[in-house]
Amino acid sequence: MHLGAVREAPAWALAHGAVAAARNAHDLVDDAELLSGAGRLARAYSLAGFAVEEVGKAGSLATLAAMPENLRARAPVGRMLEWHQLKLVSGQLIAAVPIRAPGLGARFVTMPLGEVAEILDSAQVFAWNVDRLKQRGLYVDVDRSGHIQQPCEVTAAEVREQLDRARLATSAVNGLLDPCAPRWLASPPATGIEFSRALFSAFGETSSARSPEAAADVLRNTATKLRG
Repeated sequence: MHLGAVREAPAWALAHGAVAAARNAHDLVDDAELLSGAGRLARAYSLAGFAVEEVGKAGSLATLAAMPENLRARAPVGRMLEWHQLKLVSGQLIAAVPIRAPGLGARFVTMPLGEVAEILDSAQVFAWNVDRLKQRGLYVDVDRSGHIQQPCEVTAAEVREQLDRARLATSAVNGLLDPCAPRWLASPPATGIEFSRALFSAFGETSSARSPEAAADVLRNTATKLRG
């Protein structure tokens, strides 16, 4: 992804990018289900994990579309769009707080902090597990104990659980598939702009580490700023 082009893109282009990412997330889940039905469990697991990431990317693109131009020009677009753990955590947050008209972040702005924290704690654990197992579904590896890990070790139960999460996450961006979605994403209400400003500020006050904990901290700080 060309990050400079993202910073310079108009809001309508970023809005269409968010819609495309949401659509692709649905396609990834469909492909994962086909692979699972054919007994290709490891690859199905990995694709389902990618689907949750793509939901997180859709959320980031929607946030960038809502962001005022002067902030977007300075936004940490690399961390927003290429940080895998952030996309996984964001995808799980979106699963709990779906993106719908009239604007991004409308429910998130009013959610109690305790509820946000509970969601993010769960999402953080999910991101650790999925980031590890997603790779295990594609590659042979050696763990710290010297055990050879193979894709064939991914279980049917793990795939079912991952597919359930991916379906929930992709259903939460169904609002982006509405033909009117690009219009309201590119012309957000005050809550959408407020959310984008809070997220920008939270990135500036969070360490540059790219762990699930750091990703959850960015979103916790965003929630705190919205209520400050």
